[in-house]
Amino acid sequence: MKRKRLLILIITMVASSIVCLSIAADYKYVGSAKSNKYHYPNCEWAAKINPDNLVTFKSAKEALDAGYVPCKVCRPPTRD
Repeated sequence: MKRKRLLILIITMVASSIVCLSIAADYKYVGSAKSNKYHYPNCEWAAKINPDNLVTFKSAKEALDAGYVPCKVCRPPTRD
């Protein structure tokens, strides 16, 4: 049973990393439609965003103009 949980955890982490890497290619920052924070795509909190709620930003200005604020964990800039 422990191996099964470990395998599920590893698969989830790999899937999250793939999503973050694909986003990082086109966007600098991400946020959630259910939050007001924006993050670097590799932030631990960005990895927890449900793909259905994912919002992407090409710049910090775009995120700020949309009403988002920088994450206090990964500390993205307020200007590019």
